[in-house]
Amino acid sequence: MPTLTQTRSGGYDWLKVWREMYDVERAQGEAATDPAFERAADIWASRANRYAVASRRHPQPDAFMAALTPHLRPTDRVLDVGAGTGRYLHYLATHVAEVIAVEPSPAMRSQLEQTVRELALTNVQIIPDHWPPAQLPRADVVLSAHVVYGVREIGPFLTALNQTAARLCALYLGLEHPTSALAPFWYRVHGEVRCSLPGALEAVAVCHQLGLPARLDLLPAPEAFRFANSAEALEEIRIRLRLTPEPARDAVILAAMTELLVPVADGQLVPRAQPRYNGLVWWYPEPITPVGAAAI
Repeated sequence: MPTLTQTRSGGYDWLKVWREMYDVERAQGEAATDPAFERAADIWASRANRYAVASRRHPQPDAFMAALTPHLRPTDRVLDVGAGTGRYLHYLATHVAEVIAVEPSPAMRSQLEQTVRELALTNVQIIPDHWPPAQLPRADVVLSAHVVYGVREIGPFLTALNQTAARLCALYLGLEHPTSALAPFWYRVHGEVRCSLPGALEAVAVCHQLGLPARLDLLPAPEAFRFANSAEALEEIRIRLRLTPEPARDAVILAAMTELLVPVADGQLVPRAQPRYNGLVWWYPEPITPVGAAAI
């Protein structure tokens, strides 16, 4: 009988599929990028504040935290890999003994540190490093929300999560990248279908190829994008299309906005079609058998 490490659904090498999806999406993005588009060393430098504002529009616990809470204990040490601007920081800090937030982006960390100061959180440690770091921390529960889309070498990333967690690993991500809600704008402006980054379904397949017995639960997805007004929407869509302000292009985007965005009760604008579900990929950590090892 085949072991989990020999499970390749459909005969695919899912680690290779993951890398190929990543490479194709990034190549398409680079080819479409306006030469004048800002390229900062920290790619989140111009977006961290907007992310922080957007995260405050989603009260906690959201569907992810609601699903995770029954697994948390007051004595737990929880590791949040790619904590971003700290969407889950306050909620986690009030439910467990310690939260370790790993975040490599200086701009994102600045928002994290501001949250820690404003809320006077005394049980939060921030690690300014990429994942996996040279020295793996230890934690009872390890989580990573909307991070792995941008990880090309997913095998070492997931293996390190598994090695770090004592009791539970949890990935929260879309079945497709959240920006799929804005894919119709890419087609209107660039004239081609936007390639997809890997998501929850590919993550489950990769986990099983690595020997991690992951399960997938579907959770209701919040609105990935909500714009206060048309000016905010135009600015964000430009960035997602990797463009700078230009009157003719902006006119195309504004025309598409009248069809592809709709107002909601509070007057804000949301994409007409947004994902209905996100995926919770989770497993109990266990030793990993090398791929291809014989069944015991």
